[in-house]
Amino acid sequence: MSDLKSTLDKNHDFRPPENWDWGHKFLSGLQVRYGLTRSRRPYDAVCVIIGGLGDFAEQYFELAHDFERRNIRPVIIDLPGQGGSGRYLKNPHKRHTTNFGEILEDIHILIEDVVLSAAIDFDDNHKRLPIIMLAHSMGAHFALRYLAEYNQTSRGQTIVTAASLTAPMFKIRALELMNPFITSLKLKFLSLFPNSYVPGGSNWVKKECPVSDVSSRDYARANIKNYWLSNPGTEHLAVGSPTNKWLLEAVKSCNLLESPDYVERVKIPILLALAGQDNVVSNQAIRGLSGRLPMADLLSLPGCEHEILMERDEHRSVFLNHFFSFLDKNVFSKQDKGKVFIT
Repeated sequence: MSDLKSTLDKNHDFRPPENWDWGHKFLSGLQVRYGLTRSRRPYDAVCVIIGGLGDFAEQYFELAHDFERRNIRPVIIDLPGQGGSGRYLKNPHKRHTTNFGEILEDIHILIEDVVLSAAIDFDDNHKRLPIIMLAHSMGAHFALRYLAEYNQTSRGQTIVTAASLTAPMFKIRALELMNPFITSLKLKFLSLFPNSYVPGGSNWVKKECPVSDVSSRDYARANIKNYWLSNPGTEHLAVGSPTNKWLLEAVKSCNLLESPDYVERVKIPILLALAGQDNVVSNQAIRGLSGRLPMADLLSLPGCEHEILMERDEHRSVFLNHFFSFLDKNVFSKQDKGKVFIT
């Protein structure tokens, strides 16, 4: 633990940015946590960050610093059931859910109530800064659904103007490798035990070698994630494996993405990042859906593991360079650097 704390102390980017603040909203029966910088300095944009399965805001502090250096205000959402948000079951390690549609509605409410307010232009409160979105894995799944179903104000004005999805969960890799008939039978059986862990699942346990789960090969970043989850002050952030109910909801929601004319509703620029060594989500599904998105660019990162945003710099920096170039081209090159009058 002392070595981990030393790493945390030495690298300021693993700590929260200056003027970082937490907020909570009671939504769909749970407290949902979000974090953002409360600085009154003028920003150029706001970025909504949504992590993957079991993720929590603290592990994205480094990314928040990256945005602050680019004069982009970060807003990080902890999805219901994980991180600093409430849990569905008595065992807080069980990554459960009731309905993916409820979570999507929660994201929509948070963006309307928190993000739109954070995006008011400091110099002219009749204007709104461009709102962008960066989401990972399961968070990217919800981001795509949000963009397809909700991405407008009540007056019809587009909210998120550009987004990037890293290793998006369009299909689960393990299920993709199974025979469809066998998969269907197994899912029907698992539906009888909705609150149980998926086969082989368990509570979270600290990994002595945190890079052994092949989600990231960056030892320092994986160690910091370990630190937050095992530190007595923040151990409540930990969740273990998903439940059968979560798996069933995930499969149902992934099938929805395959529906005709569903993802085609997304009319904003999207940067999809594919991790070449991903064993968590399906790269085949990412390639397939990228061809259906009207304004999508696909970035492939050979040799990269699933956690692109916590990978080694040789992968993480390549992605971030592409991402910020993508924003320069699709957001900041627009009139008034992408700001719009609030209607």
